[in-house]
Amino acid sequence: MLGEETFHPDTRALLAYGRALGGARVAPKKGGADQVLERLFVIQRMKDGRLPIRTFGTELVKLFGRDLREHDFARFFLPPDLVMLNAMIEASMAAGEPAIARVTAETACGKLLGAEILLTPLKVDHTMGERYLGLFQSLGGEPFLDGRPIQLMRLGSLHPPAAKMPKGMRLVVVND
Repeated sequence: MLGEETFHPDTRALLAYGRALGGARVAPKKGGADQVLERLFVIQRMKDGRLPIRTFGTELVKLFGRDLREHDFARFFLPPDLVMLNAMIEASMAAGEPAIARVTAETACGKLLGAEILLTPLKVDHTMGERYLGLFQSLGGEPFLDGRPIQLMRLGSLHPPAAKMPKGMRLVVVND
């Protein structure tokens, strides 16, 4: 991913794990991303567009003001941003690799926090649906929120994985 050296070190650690899960790289050394456990969450992508949160780390409970299990992750985004986020999720699933969104998280009174959200597809039984492991990595400044919970997230930039050719598909050129 072009420019990935600019991501937070913890985001880069989980990026390596996500790539290893997708089979793109060798798994990193054990313990490389252990420090992010309480900032992890799992979402499920539903056919109707909802993104219910299935697990939610304790550090995230503090930032968002409550445990958001079973809440719709999509509700944190305005409709135009949600369209782009869904396209990034689709690209991540198609490539089988992680994608990263840089966001500005906002409280109800307008306090702001820069963050990175990494999403990587999980290989789970198809009966569990399409699930993604997520990391919410703040880029510093949590004290500026004054304990107020995050209510909205606005996209700043998207960093999808490189697109891959579908298996069994060939590029054909016809010169007429």
